[in-house]
Amino acid sequence: MSTSLNQQEQQWLSRIDEWVAQHRQELLDDLTAWVRIPSVSRADQAADGAPFGPTCAQVLDLALNRARELGFRTETHQGYAGSIIYGDHPQEIGLASHLDVVPEGENWVYPPFDVTRKGEFLIGRGVADNKGPAVVDLYLLRLIRDLGIPLSHNLRVIYGLAEETGMEDLSWYARNAPVPAISIVTDGRFPVNYAQKGQLTLTLNVPVGEQLANLSAGIAGNSVPERAGLLLTGVDQKTTDERLSRLAGLAQGRIRTTPKDDGLWVEAQGIAGHAAFPEGTLSAVRVLFSALLEARLLKDLDRQAALFFEQALASPYGDEIGIAFEDRPSGKLTFNAGIWRPHPHERALQVSLDIRYPVTQNAQSLLAALEHHLLPHGIRLLTWKDAPPFYIEEDDPRVQILQQSYQAIRAGDEAPYAMGGATHSKVLPRGITFGPGYARTEKRIPDFLPAGHGYPHGADESLHLPSLLSVFPIYVLAIIRLDRWLRQNPQ
Repeated sequence: MSTSLNQQEQQWLSRIDEWVAQHRQELLDDLTAWVRIPSVSRADQAADGAPFGPTCAQVLDLALNRARELGFRTETHQGYAGSIIYGDHPQEIGLASHLDVVPEGENWVYPPFDVTRKGEFLIGRGVADNKGPAVVDLYLLRLIRDLGIPLSHNLRVIYGLAEETGMEDLSWYARNAPVPAISIVTDGRFPVNYAQKGQLTLTLNVPVGEQLANLSAGIAGNSVPERAGLLLTGVDQKTTDERLSRLAGLAQGRIRTTPKDDGLWVEAQGIAGHAAFPEGTLSAVRVLFSALLEARLLKDLDRQAALFFEQALASPYGDEIGIAFEDRPSGKLTFNAGIWRPHPHERALQVSLDIRYPVTQNAQSLLAALEHHLLPHGIRLLTWKDAPPFYIEEDDPRVQILQQSYQAIRAGDEAPYAMGGATHSKVLPRGITFGPGYARTEKRIPDFLPAGHGYPHGADESLHLPSLLSVFPIYVLAIIRLDRWLRQNPQ
């Protein structure tokens, strides 16, 4: 394979831009219809044929119905996933994405479950993660069929419905449904992702006193909390409000108070973002604890818990709790406390942790290190679940085919990368994450949004439309070359 194009590849690719321009509005209409369904994965609302709740079943039905309208075969895998198939060959190349989204959260400027068009940007929950790429997968099948590009393998689009909540969707699929010879997972950025950190999710029991017992924060374990609030009871509201208005530290300008009949409501504002990419985020829980400590409003167990977590949350890399691991292939561990809720039966908080650990580490060593730091503070580990790391050698021929296909379209020196984000590559055998986001773009986030907005998992999630539409030549070339390689190297 090569970073240069042969004559046949040039002929096929020369027709793509015109096709994309002709189908641009249809693609936008489909994406808008999909975003309007608030498809948050809810296993607690499972029903027959809908293991992840009614809205996930609804969006899958919509997507598969659209595929059938376009003339493709579809399969519904007991509601765990859905497939769209083009071709009539014994082996397949997959395109995997997901139709579930994280909850909308708060503080949106624009409607979360609609697509708002502002210049070159689209805004709405899921436009980037992952409904925009999912629509591209469908349109790739359509493009390849319409242009008559010959392949020796079927193309199978696989839509998951629980990527954001543990990936039981494609875990089930891998055990029970046809697994392609190789799959491109369209849920990352270019060029090729060769390593994903392990993901350890835990629930802690944190003993607290009277004031912290009603604290609530966060919408998802893999999102940095944007808001945190609690009701302070048994305090002089005027004096307490005055103390909180004079903050000079981390919480300055980030605290809002509201008098209530039974106390003073205190709410902290953070900066939301994805737990695996914590740069630029700020946990609202840390802000709240910092404010309460600076204003001297806590004592005994409340003060102990706030001191511990205010310090622990100061670093998203686990420096303060003995788990600051790092390696060359995958970089630093990341640590996030994403959901905080009152314990239903004890004076305690239940806290959900999301830890993305380097590929050379393991869950057992992390658990031992955590318990060493948590137990002296009376903090107990209630539950834990491990998703081991994903790793494929950088010189693997499949990685090289994808890398060279990318470089043939977009000249540059970007190398295969590791990340803390978890995709379906972890559970779908022979699945490799490849795009569709770009690491280097001047227009990643619109400048008309407030600071901290516009990112996946945050308020006003956004997508640069020209960047999304520019991926078609990259994927078409990659599919052509993978098809050729698989023909020469049957799996």
